[in-house]
Amino acid sequence: MHILTSSYTLDLAGVPTFTLTMYRELLERGHKVTVYCPMGGSLERQMNVVSDLNELSTPDVILAQHTPCAIALRDIFPDTPLLFYSHSIWIEIDQPPAFLADGYLAINEAVMENLINQGVPKSKITIVRDFVDTARFTPTQPIHSKLEHVLFISNYKKWKNYFVVNGTCKKLGLNLKCCGSPYGRCRSIHETINEADLVISWGRGILEAMACGRAVVSFDKLMGDGYLTPTAYYESRKDNFCGYLSKRTLTKDDLVGELLKYDPGCFKVNRDLILKYHDVKDGMDQILEIIKKIC
Repeated sequence: MHILTSSYTLDLAGVPTFTLTMYRELLERGHKVTVYCPMGGSLERQMNVVSDLNELSTPDVILAQHTPCAIALRDIFPDTPLLFYSHSIWIEIDQPPAFLADGYLAINEAVMENLINQGVPKSKITIVRDFVDTARFTPTQPIHSKLEHVLFISNYKKWKNYFVVNGTCKKLGLNLKCCGSPYGRCRSIHETINEADLVISWGRGILEAMACGRAVVSFDKLMGDGYLTPTAYYESRKDNFCGYLSKRTLTKDDLVGELLKYDPGCFKVNRDLILKYHDVKDGMDQILEIIKKIC
């Protein structure tokens, strides 16, 4: 099939990175994929990207992400089946468009509930969880029996959350490395993750770290779900590991307590959770099955 997808930007952030993961998997399966992106970004060099609507050819199906893109693509291809994929309840461009799409994909339970609250029929919504390339994000070295190395992944401003993380690591005598837009990008993030025992992050950073068998703490902007045990994982995934549902704020003393929960046994457990619920191949199987139903 010729699949037309979209992302408002293609910088090094959650949805653009997700789009690249999806793009590569679809190509591997023999599909033709075009990405409509009006704003561009550093990831566009790795995909077949079109920024001018007039240069788009008619696809077999539209897998729209971000509302401005969905509206533009529906206007130019009114008769083409369109799926709308929502990744957040908080970001304005992730809210459902005014028109009724042929189907909706929600990245988690919170997003599904938000779509329903905005008038989308529940029967049209399917949860397809955030997914990663588990062949790329895979353990290449074991973690230490005692916590030594911590990685903080964040694209938010270097503000109070950094001082909490840095202060926590200093208090516990841990080696801290930071990456993200305020600290410098890690182009080979899977390699950087594998150098750590524990990763502090949000969203896809949590999934990528778990896929590499690392311990994880949900924390950024002074809030999060804390250290993720297998039990905590199931609650935290409902809002993509961001702490918006738990509304839990963490001080330096709180974060010290979370890091002291470190258990090297998470190495296999976390990897297995990602393989079961967040593998790109399973996610694309779900999406393609839905596409067959609406085409």
